[in-house]
Amino acid sequence: MISLDWKERLLNDTTDFFERKLPEGNFDIDIIYNAYPQRIDNKIPQVVITLVGKTLASKLAKTADKYFDFYDYLINNKGENGIIIFAYIMARAIKKKPELFLEYLEKILFKCAEQKYSNLIVDKAIYPLIKKNPLKYLDLLSKWIKKDNPYLSLSIQKLLVKLLHNDKNLVKPIFDKLESSWLYVTPTMIRLNFHVLKEIYKIKPKFYFSVYENYKNTRNPIFAEILSGAICVNNPNIQKMVELWSHSGNIKLKKIGLHAHKILIKKVKK
Repeated sequence: MISLDWKERLLNDTTDFFERKLPEGNFDIDIIYNAYPQRIDNKIPQVVITLVGKTLASKLAKTADKYFDFYDYLINNKGENGIIIFAYIMARAIKKKPELFLEYLEKILFKCAEQKYSNLIVDKAIYPLIKKNPLKYLDLLSKWIKKDNPYLSLSIQKLLVKLLHNDKNLVKPIFDKLESSWLYVTPTMIRLNFHVLKEIYKIKPKFYFSVYENYKNTRNPIFAEILSGAICVNNPNIQKMVELWSHSGNIKLKKIGLHAHKILIKKVKK
């Protein structure tokens, strides 16, 4: 908890930063919170950084498109605290001008070099926007997935899972969008696909089983790798599919089949 005195000081200093220092190009945001006396693991408590980020975001909301230099500075020069503040600013800014800030965030996310920062930006800034109208943004997510950035792909995987749990009606459109690229998937995309399919099993098992019914005769190694990775339970169609692969003359397909067979045995034992 932040004491009332310190909360008032942080709010006043954030306002001062916004009104006087930011317009002058003085981006040294540390001045707001560096004097805070308490530390957790030798760091400013995240609750302090969050307060500063949310307060600054509310003040920047109407004119957020004027300060891209400041946002770049936060990302490039202020470490974890800067990225947390950046994420809260983007969460407000993107509501006002989604196209402009999605384009900007796309560039930032593809340069992101740490998973936790990619997750933070996607969770705080991207997810709330997409949650309101997910069908509108499925093409954008698909485009990002196809660029095969390992950090962003995992962040999108988490985002898709949250969307699915928020609205079960998204199971088919999300799966259909992913399935349309199965022929061209990379290893990173394969992992995303089977993790999403596993999540679909938890939400709509009938739909999950319909996928295996549809692919029970497939001999495509790419499809097999996705489907074997997504095995959550044993059933006749999955058994038939795995047997087909296990006896294939295609070495890669046979290897996938034998691995999938081991997964099925474990599911039976459970």
